[in-house]
Amino acid sequence: MTVIDLLCLLVVAPLILATGVFLVEAWGGAIPRRDARGTLPPFDAASTVILVPAHDEELGIGKVLAAMRAGIPADMRILVVADNCSDQTAAVARAAGADVVERHDVDRRGKGFALDRGRQELAGDPPACVIVVDADTVPAAGALVRLAGAAIASGRPVQSAYTIAVTDADGSVARFSAAAFYIKNAVRQLGAARIGAPALLTGSGMAFPWAIFADLPLATGHVAEDLMLGVQSSLAGRPPSFDPLAIVLGSASSDRGTAVQRRRWESGFFQVAGDSAGALFRRAVTTRRPGLAWLGLHLLTPPLVPLLTLDIAATLLLVLAFVIAGVGGAAMGILMVMTVMAVTAVVVALMAHGQTALLRGWRDVPRYVVWKLGLSLAALVRRERTWIRTDRD
Repeated sequence: MTVIDLLCLLVVAPLILATGVFLVEAWGGAIPRRDARGTLPPFDAASTVILVPAHDEELGIGKVLAAMRAGIPADMRILVVADNCSDQTAAVARAAGADVVERHDVDRRGKGFALDRGRQELAGDPPACVIVVDADTVPAAGALVRLAGAAIASGRPVQSAYTIAVTDADGSVARFSAAAFYIKNAVRQLGAARIGAPALLTGSGMAFPWAIFADLPLATGHVAEDLMLGVQSSLAGRPPSFDPLAIVLGSASSDRGTAVQRRRWESGFFQVAGDSAGALFRRAVTTRRPGLAWLGLHLLTPPLVPLLTLDIAATLLLVLAFVIAGVGGAAMGILMVMTVMAVTAVVVALMAHGQTALLRGWRDVPRYVVWKLGLSLAALVRRERTWIRTDRD
């Protein structure tokens, strides 16, 4: 191998590392866990509160709460925080049988502030466990019971498999976004769990023992408060775990709503990565906990579409260099094989997990890729700093 070949390898080494992280998680989670082994110890359902932050959700929250109530024990409490609402969210939630607290502070907007208000309401008689469920998501029957039992038994946060359901009426942008969301929140989470890495907190279906929830830095206005809280919990020695059998489903937004949501998520992801990756690596060394180092590597791995685009672009450049000058063959071969394995992992995982509906309409993939790259670039260059409500229409 020549010096130039080694230089080519060094240049693409970060991309090879990032793709390697993706491959370990994607292939590690490609085969779903279908059994319910490891029965959780019994717990008092009355000791668990489901905390639902809601902003202007009057059109859907009644059905969501009815579905939620049908899947939990009768004595498990639901507390809705109607946060800066200009509609009848609070009244609809009360009519659906939930306890409701209203919050009005237009200068401090966002989910974290709503959760903080809910925590204040619970502090006088704290429960053993708090489960955060977004107002536009529906837990599967038994999911919240699994989460509560796991959180109380382990003394750690537990994250559900939070994914997006699509219908035939949803457009290609929403469908492919749901596919990427599924790979991130279900497949890669399962793969990371199988190698002992901490889970990411992804928004809805997050269970916390009260001792942990009481100390979380909630009132920050962070645009990716869920991800940030999970990383902070891992650094504090209480890494979240992942339960793939506790399923929480959200619904697809409009294309505009999907764009707003994804831009906010990716802005927050880049912010947390920049703020926390170094701290995770240092803590991994000082505490001899390799899972923290893996979490740091995960945060430095680009999202699916940008990662694959970078892989393909780098491979094409290396092919050109090899054809013209006969250099870069090793780097080209490694990256080419890894890129094929990454694309294959996505397809295999979605099929194995029964998500074949998300694979329809591949003729629209180029349009989605262009849309996604523009969104990721905007999130990287011009990050969201404030919370924005997702369009439900």
